[in-house]
Formats: sequence, structure tokens, C-alpha cells
Amino acid sequence: MGQDPGFTVKPGELTAAGNNAVTAAGKLPEETAKLAEPSSKAAGSLAGWQSGAALQGCGTAWKTLLDGLSNDMKSAGGNLISCAQTYLNADHLPPPTATAASDPFGTKVVGVTGGHLTEDAQLPYRASKSSTMASSTARYPICW
Repeated sequence: MGQDPGFTVKPGELTAAGNNAVTAAGKLPEETAKLAEPSSKAAGSLAGWQSGAALQGCGTAWKTLLDGLSNDMKSAGGNLISCAQTYLNADHLPPPTATAASDPFGTKVVGVTGGHLTEDAQLPYRASKSSTMASSTARYPICW
């Protein structure tokens, strides 16, 4: 199998999808407004019945839900358009460059130079005079 190429973004397709979402979202409010009349008519014909009030409440709830969906679609469409523009802008940016950062603490780096432990990287161990060790001073390298 070949190497995974990752993913590709086609800004034109993102923009088209965003525009379609915004257009569809713009049509929803006029369509949801049409729900009120038949729902009210049906609820009116059921005057005095509990189902009439429930039907009116159901129609109102659906309109509220669909109006919220319209707002969400409009927002998502705008985000897709903005994202597409960001990709287009990023394609025209110069490549990033790394700059050296200064060490405000003046940290002394110890450890390895040329593949060997430096003198600074040795862990000193000094045995006390009452120690049973034969040598009073011994050095052990740091183990990584």
C-alpha cells in the first residue's frame, strides 16, 4: 500500500457548501411561517378539546425548532466560507522560520559533548571516613 497522503482541502468546495447552507437557511423562516396558519386552523376546529391546545403548542414548538435550525445552518455556512478563505490566505503566506529564543535564566547545559559525558555530568560521591568502602572518594557517572 502507498503512503497515507493525509487529507486535501478544496477551498472552492468549502465555499460552495457554505453558500448553499446560507441560502437554504435563508429560505427556512419563510417556510416555517407557513406552519402557523394550518396549525391554528386545525387547533381552532378543535376548540374545547385538549388536543386543540396541544396541536397549537406542537406547531409553535416546531416553528421554534426550525427557526433555530435555520440560525445554526446560517452560522455553519458562514464558518465554512470563513474556513475556505483561511485556507486560501494560508496558501499565500511565506513559510515559517524558526528564531532562536534567549534563555532568561542563563541555564548551564551539562551532559554530553562529542558522545561522552562531560565532567559536569559526573555524579560525585564522597564516602565518609566511617564508611566501609575502601576508597574515601569515588565518582559514579549518571546512568541514563
